[in-house]
Amino acid sequence: MVKHFSHRHELCSYQVQEDDEIICSICELPLDLMMNSATSAYKCTKSKCNFYLHDLCFELPQEIKHKSHPKHPLTLSTPPYEYGEFTCDACGEFGTCFTFHCTHCKYDLHVQCATLPETLSHHHHHHLLTLLYSLPDHHENEGKLNICDFCQGTVPRGCWLYSCRDCDYSTHLGCSTAEADQDYPEDQIIISS
Repeated sequence: MVKHFSHRHELCSYQVQEDDEIICSICELPLDLMMNSATSAYKCTKSKCNFYLHDLCFELPQEIKHKSHPKHPLTLSTPPYEYGEFTCDACGEFGTCFTFHCTHCKYDLHVQCATLPETLSHHHHHHLLTLLYSLPDHHENEGKLNICDFCQGTVPRGCWLYSCRDCDYSTHLGCSTAEADQDYPEDQIIISS
């Protein structure tokens, strides 16, 4: 039995099954998403409590410093807003589970967005793509909309994107990471001291 700062009850180990339809209570992704031969997770020891965690989510620090928000640390918590949901400042999507949150600025990131790699490769582009926290300066200065070169949709202003500066190629976060093997990379999260 173990304790986790995010939950009041004790947790025990849980072996993930391929056909599980259980959602992680921290990242809102299915437990079986990261299936390998030894995939494990944690579950609440109380029979009527449906609290589950990926083992990677269990290991997340309670507080991080993130390059997208360098002025203040971000704390892993449930959404501190009236309706219990938040809008992620990286992807613009809603969240209802946990957020990396700045109380000073009301800045929120999904766990998945806070742990995105700074660079990744994509099968539809031959160069490495770099994570940008805002539109490139030449787009902002010219008032251009940023179009995702993968799906041809508009990347909303203020949302992060992956980009190749050499080719002026860019994509939504979801289009870039949909086929990437996503773990929580250590180089993106800096634990506060």
